[in-house]
Amino acid sequence: MRKLILSAVGAAALATASMANATITLDSCDSSLDSCTVDNTLAPAQSTLAWHDSSVTSPTFNATIDFTNDLAGDYWVSLTTSTPELLFTALTITPITGSGSITYAGAPTSAITLLPGSLGIGSYHLSFSGNSPSGGAESGNLLFRMAVPEPSTWGMMLLGFAGIGFAMRRRPRPALAQVA
Repeated sequence: MRKLILSAVGAAALATASMANATITLDSCDSSLDSCTVDNTLAPAQSTLAWHDSSVTSPTFNATIDFTNDLAGDYWVSLTTSTPELLFTALTITPITGSGSITYAGAPTSAITLLPGSLGIGSYHLSFSGNSPSGGAESGNLLFRMAVPEPSTWGMMLLGFAGIGFAMRRRPRPALAQVA
């Protein structure tokens, strides 16, 4: 029994260590954009791709960003902008190799939320487009937030329940007093 518990603790620790480094990595940024950045400070629970374009010269714009995801799962994908007159018209996240994509092609909006979108481990091509009637600047960010708990979280919770059960099982039961 002791070997079984020690092996479960080791497996849970290994799963936690491998999940702790899951991130989104920026591979390339469209040359029309001034900057692209990735923020993984809350990874693996949340990662953010952000960009800025200070020279939108026509009423429409489009751009692409390539990134790599090293944690498979269901993500809440949210695209927002801080420029009031800017409206996104389309968003597509397509695997560079493989099939399946996450797509939004609804009414023009300043925020797009896709609930949830499934991303596997691999490289992806993000493309977005929109309208900015007065030109000027546009900036936005794409937030990837895990929709379900990580496997390591479930493993640690189950390990905790097993530890509590084991401790309760080993606790001596009080003897009841008997009347003679």
